[in-house]
Amino acid sequence: MDPGGREIIEKVRAAIKDRAVWFALLYRSFQEALPAQEVERLSRKAIREFGRMKALKDPVDFSPRAWVEKHVEKGSSLVFDSEVEAGGGYALQRMKYCPLVEAWREMGCTEEEIKLFCDIAMEGDRGRAQAHGVGMKLRERIALGDPCCRLEIFENPSEGEGS
Repeated sequence: MDPGGREIIEKVRAAIKDRAVWFALLYRSFQEALPAQEVERLSRKAIREFGRMKALKDPVDFSPRAWVEKHVEKGSSLVFDSEVEAGGGYALQRMKYCPLVEAWREMGCTEEEIKLFCDIAMEGDRGRAQAHGVGMKLRERIALGDPCCRLEIFENPSEGEGS
């Protein structure tokens, strides 16, 4: 990759990290006014709605293959240092870097906060999958100490249950 491309990736990562910090600070602030369970519920609801809104911008014939192809086409695979595979109604994204988790670690979030914030952030992908009627399962997560986030997308929505 050319040096200019690496610089752009670092700038996008920095922007994502800024938003991760914003989220964590908002979450902590809202806990001062609301019960923790309510802050979590409302956060999940909001991020899932973001995923639904994102799905509205996807093509009508969206599929697991289209999911990972879009990840590559828009450059997200470079930002998240991803490997992707697709075939036969199934697709896989292996993301080896997460600017969100990195930001939460840098700001001193506890391991429990990082795990929670990560799972809440994944509501966006869950909402997108649900809006398209596809299954999604998150089998590994960097926030849990795994070497990558392993996101699997299935044409059959029941294959993604429990994610």
